[in-house]
Amino acid sequence: MKRSFWIALLVAIAVPQYGQAKTLTAEEIRAEMLNKTIVTRRFGMRITMRYLDDGVVTARALLGSMQGTWKARGNRICSTFPSGPAKGTSCVSFRRLGANEYVSSEGVRFRVVD
Repeated sequence: MKRSFWIALLVAIAVPQYGQAKTLTAEEIRAEMLNKTIVTRRFGMRITMRYLDDGVVTARALLGSMQGTWKARGNRICSTFPSGPAKGTSCVSFRRLGANEYVSSEGVRFRVVD
């Protein structure tokens, strides 16, 4: 019994905890995501996004593509899409889960592929 407790404790300490990940700063977000392809899956579809340095954000999926705008507000990125399923403005922060893997404050997991 004691051995399994210590093994469980060591695993809990060694594995990075989802809730303990630090929120990225605006500078880290720009360095790690700006002008790069971001890939996620939503509703069973692969979605790719790009935040461009001119304030444009693009999203592409099997059903089509859309374009909007983005801006940094503190350590959050606010994206605005004029139409589509993500119509309106949404502001999220990001946490790093691993090498090129992240999660948004809305719980969306994604990776940066280039």
